[in-house]
This record gives sequence, structure tokens and C-alpha cells, in this order.
Amino acid sequence: MIRKGYLAAAFSFLTIFVPPDLGGGELTLRKEIESSFVVLLNSNGVIPVTSLEKGSFAIAAVGKADVFASRLNDYLQMPVVRIDAHSHESMESGISELMKYDRIIVGISAAALPLNHNNRNMADELIQCLGERESVAVFFGPPLFLASWRGIDKIEGLIVARDDSDMVQDLAAQLVFGAIGASGTLHEAAGDHFPAGWGIRTAGGLRLKYTIPEEVGLDSRIINHRVDSIVSHGLDMKAFPGCRVLVAKGGKVILDRAWGFHTYSGRVAVEKDDIYDLASITKIAGPLPLYMQLVDQGAIDLDKPLSYYWEDWRSRLFRRSNKEDLTLIDLLTHQSGITPWLSAWSQTMRNGNYIRRFFRHEQLDGYTIELGSHLYLRDSFRKRVYREIRRSNLLPHGEYRYSCLPFIVSPEVIERVDGRPYTKALYEDFYKSLGAVSLRYNPRSHFPCHRIVPTEFDSKFRRMLVHGYVHDESAALLDGISGNAGLFSSAGDLAKLFQMYLNGGEYGGRRYLSQEVINQFTAVQFPENNNRRGIGFDKPLLDNNELSPERAYPCSGASSSSFGHSGFTGTFAWMDPEHDLLYIFLSNRVYPSRSNNLISTLNIRTEILQLFYDEILRSPCRTE
Repeated sequence: MIRKGYLAAAFSFLTIFVPPDLGGGELTLRKEIESSFVVLLNSNGVIPVTSLEKGSFAIAAVGKADVFASRLNDYLQMPVVRIDAHSHESMESGISELMKYDRIIVGISAAALPLNHNNRNMADELIQCLGERESVAVFFGPPLFLASWRGIDKIEGLIVARDDSDMVQDLAAQLVFGAIGASGTLHEAAGDHFPAGWGIRTAGGLRLKYTIPEEVGLDSRIINHRVDSIVSHGLDMKAFPGCRVLVAKGGKVILDRAWGFHTYSGRVAVEKDDIYDLASITKIAGPLPLYMQLVDQGAIDLDKPLSYYWEDWRSRLFRRSNKEDLTLIDLLTHQSGITPWLSAWSQTMRNGNYIRRFFRHEQLDGYTIELGSHLYLRDSFRKRVYREIRRSNLLPHGEYRYSCLPFIVSPEVIERVDGRPYTKALYEDFYKSLGAVSLRYNPRSHFPCHRIVPTEFDSKFRRMLVHGYVHDESAALLDGISGNAGLFSSAGDLAKLFQMYLNGGEYGGRRYLSQEVINQFTAVQFPENNNRRGIGFDKPLLDNNELSPERAYPCSGASSSSFGHSGFTGTFAWMDPEHDLLYIFLSNRVYPSRSNNLISTLNIRTEILQLFYDEILRSPCRTE
């Protein structure tokens, strides 16, 4: 075992040899580009784009606009229609495809100006199509060239950018979604419609901004070198085959990288939009936002027993049992006395073989719970899971013991109060409007398998590689939908939800939760019981600031206001309001076996988090 703190000390020493900061010039250029954008039209406030849950979206890339389209997809996953303005066939097919969508974001390169009469007529049809929909167009090139695109002044949103370089395209996409604002004006007239001095201001800071560490006073050379060193060590030691790391400070993403491969075969490299099994991060990304919303609405009182919200006798969960008086707050803070874990899946097997009455090899009536390829569980087994929870023994009340069981039943508790299916409420009220469309249960129903990172080869229960199915056995028994595990996500989409928490309940110009309820859930509830937990959220150790780096959790730099959660599959997420810091680490350390726990013994996830605290403390811009 490598002692905690060793890697941090070693890599801190290595930073002596890192070349001096070269990010200042890039930061200056980025600021110049941001100030150069001019919003010419903004009818109905279409810039920045909001209400992502309304209508169908598409991107039109006319000419060179690949970087623009790629960055737009970080905010909302959308199909990209690529159009060559010099090709009549490309223009015609592109317009036909765009007619299927309600809301269109188009990037037009000045170099894409049609050259012949037929193509110019098709370009007019393209602009007419955009004018009939809610559209935002970004023109990459000299404003004077706008006049060549006849009717472009009829589009609701129009932005002019100085050229089509990669950085300009990147920042233009961020402007469209309100990560940055616009304040520029035209230096010269652009046709008859836009005189010199014209420009419309738009708001910024509404969504995560993608930038470089220098913008928040940190050194990109040091950060990239140190993170790469820690991750590379983990890869060399085979702590995991690959990983994703995303870090944001002050709502600005300053590190967004992928390393390694989906498996040790090295065939499929990790991409930034890959989807990981979040494991127990599900607890704070699934039931918790809905619990907080219900508390905000006054629909749930956490001091009432769970049996109050699950009262029908036929369901036989907690009523008239030793758990009848267990309150929601005690259950969600892991001090109710309910047992930590139950292996209900083992009841489906006898002498290492499946019990036939529980399984079928194809989906049939009454056997619709898909555990894996050609393996379907009997629907009624859910009742057995609840019965086992009901019959389980109780540990002493008030004693902190981490348990998944309260979160296993949380979706049904929420459904009984809210009245809608749990997953529908999550997607409608949070994920869809956040643009977090990869945050999903049962991702195989929504995404191709090549985007989903596999987890363990399950040799005991499912006897197959778990790929796109939830790794956690209890969640698998519940058709992949549970409050303790089951959610999958990309790092970027998970960041949107967690940045909303850091923003006090707001994101993208919309309020989701009150600051008060977030403060309530992220605060330590029962320190007198030596219980460090918030409501659902993990917290630092109560005496964390007094402990040595080797004993601190999650690391010595974490403030008492910070919160987050880890996941069994090798995931970790942490938020720190004091430093306005968001950290996400995703991996599949359980591939090919859960017995590999090097990610913890090497302290990979927490070492990376600590180095950001170290750099923040060293930053000349530090104001704490």
C-alpha cells in the first residue's frame, strides 16, 4: 500500500521542473475574442438558449463549424446536420433534414458563401427555413459579408464572430448557451440593417464555462502535469483501465480530460462523452434532488416516519413492523439502525444454479426485468426484496451505519408522494432542462453500447460481462432503477446537476431548488452522534481540519461546507461551496473484477482533489 499523501508530496516536488506558465497569452486572446462577439438580433430573448426541455433541437454546420458543433453538444446533445453551401445536393438534403426540428442553432462560415446561382437560391431557402423556426445563427467572418445571405435579418437570433478559428468557434458556442455574455458593437455597418455601433448585450454566467485554469488564477502547466502524473500512475498500476476527470471552479471548467481505455485490451479509448455507471453517486443525483424538491413544496416532512408515506397495508413495507417509526431523516442520514445491506439476489440461486421459476431466457409476460443478455427475472421478485428489508433486524438507533436500503425504496416513496413515475419526474423536472440527457437509468435503451463503459465480469450472479446494465445487484433486481445505484452519466452532464447544487439551486437561468433546502441537505445533521453525514450527502470527517493528511477524508483541504459521494465502481464527486469547486472522477475500477481496490489504496481520486486545494491556496488570486 502506498501511504496517503506520498503521491501529493512527490508530485509537488516535481512541479519545480515544470516550465513557466504559458497560459497568460492564451487567456488574453480568449478575453479579446469574448469581447469581439456582436449580437445583432435577439428577438424573444432566444440568446442565450433556455428551456432546453421544449421542442426538438438540431445543429446546422454550414462550412467550417465542427468545433462550434462539438462545444454546443457539451451543453445539449443534438444531431448535427453538415451542409456544403457549394453543393446543391448537400444544401437540399440539409434543408430537408432541418425541417424536422423546432429549434435550430446554425454556424455559417464566411468561406461557405455559395458561388453559383442555383446554390444561392438554395441558400435563400435555408435562411427561410431558419426564419420559420426558433433559430440562432452565428456568422463566422467579416460582418460586411452578412449581406450576401439574403433574409438573414429575419432569423430571431444572430451573432457575428470575427473569424472561424477553433477558439472563436468554441467561445461562440458558449455564448449561445449563456456561459459567457456579449457586449460588443459593430465597428462598421453590416449591410442596410445593422449600422456601425450596433450591438445587443446578453447575459453570461448562466451555465458552465469551458476555459483554462489561468482564468481562475491557477497554472495550467502545473495542473495538467500533476493530474496526468497521478492518473498515469494509476493506469500503470492497473487501478483502472481508463478514467474521466472534470474540475470546475467558480462555474468555469478548468480541467476536462479523458485517459486510457474502456478495458485493458486497449481497443476502445475513453472519450469525453462516454457514459459510466455512477454506482452510489446515484444517491445524490437521483432521489436527492426529488426529495429536496418535495421538501421545498412542503409535500414531505423529513421528521415523519417513512411508513407515513407508504401506508397501505397490502404493500407490507414498514407498517406494523419494527421499522414503523423510522423517520426519513434518520434513514437518509444512515442512523436509523436499518441493516447496511441484504443480498436478495442470492435467493434466486440454489447450489450455484438459477432457480428456474425466477428466470427466463427471453422476455415474457411476468418476466420483464432484464438482468443481462438473455436473462430475465420474474417481476414479482420486487416484493421479495421489500419483504427482506421489512424482516431485517435493526441495529441500535442513532448509531451511524452506512446503509443502501433506505435509498433502494426511495423511488417508490417519491412516486407515492409525487404521483408520477420516479424516472419521469427526474427527467422532466431536472435532467432534460439541465441538458443532462445522458443521466439515465438503463442506458442501453437510450445510447449505443460503444458509448457505455463496461464494469465487472460477474462470475457469481449474471455470469457475463456487465455492460450497459447496472453493476449493483440489488438495483438490477429492481429493473435497474433504484435510489442506491443504477444511474449512468457522462462527466459533463453530471457536472450540470452538481453545479446547480453549488449555485444554490439555479442553473441556466432557471431555479430548481431553494438555497435553503440545499443548505439543509448538505449540512451535518447529527454531529452529537459522531455522524458526519448530511441528508444523503457525504461530508468530511467532523474533525477533518485537525487530522493529518493520511487520516483526513476526503482530503485535508476539503472545507466543512463541502459535500459529495463516492461510488463502488470507481467514481467520486465532490463539491465545495467555500472554494466554489466542483470535482468529478469517473472510472470502472471494477473491470474485470471488484477485487481490485487499488484506486482506494493508491488514493487516486482524493490525491487529485487535494492537488486542486493546494493550487488554490497557492494562487496569487486567492481571496479566502
